[in-house]
Amino acid sequence: MGSTADLAAPPALLVVVPSHDEARRLPAALSSVGRALAGWPGPSRVVVNAHRCTDGTAAVARVALRPDGPLPGLVVEDATSVTVGEVRDRGVRAALERWPLDPGSTWLLSTDADSVVPAGWVTSLLHVAASRSAVAVAGMVELTDWTATPEARAAYDSIVRSGITGPDTHEHAYAANLAVRLDAYLAVGGFPAVAHGEETALLAALAAAGWPVTSTRASVVRTSGRMPGRAREGLGHLLQQLTHP
Repeated sequence: MGSTADLAAPPALLVVVPSHDEARRLPAALSSVGRALAGWPGPSRVVVNAHRCTDGTAAVARVALRPDGPLPGLVVEDATSVTVGEVRDRGVRAALERWPLDPGSTWLLSTDADSVVPAGWVTSLLHVAASRSAVAVAGMVELTDWTATPEARAAYDSIVRSGITGPDTHEHAYAANLAVRLDAYLAVGGFPAVAHGEETALLAALAAAGWPVTSTRASVVRTSGRMPGRAREGLGHLLQQLTHP
């Protein structure tokens, strides 16, 4: 299967951001991605998959990812994908069609259009991967803009705590904060075509195939607590269930 990419020889980075009617939130998401990629010594590219949008999401993405700008990338207007898993995978496949990426030395970084990644997002996730010889790292998220009752907040906090397995490990999976080496991703077929839980299914497939996966609590992405969310049965749905049981 090969070894985890050595950070002394920086891998290429591919950031994929699925976006459904996210013209308002997408600029902040892409700005944060730009900050996280700034100064990266290897090549980096961003793909926004504007999925069945009825607003200006694609236009907003093109402004941010213009060829002469600091954030090189690609905008896909996807009208055919059905599930969120397909949307994420379509972004990856579009990148492979556009650029000559070497899967063994490219890392796929997954986040969402309603999320803001920290400045140290890339280095944090890849440092954990290198130190643990892993091909996938699952980070954590912090909710913003969640109008929750005290009872809902306590229930959510309990769910998060129940998944903590060590000082810097956990059992959670969020597509808003995930890094996977591209060769491993492709070997298991990528994000599966499921309506929710695509990141959990991907990590399970990697582990079942013998690829080393890990997690970290040190990398935290701020993500929207809106209810319901864009993905059916996703995080927003859980928050809605907790708030209005």
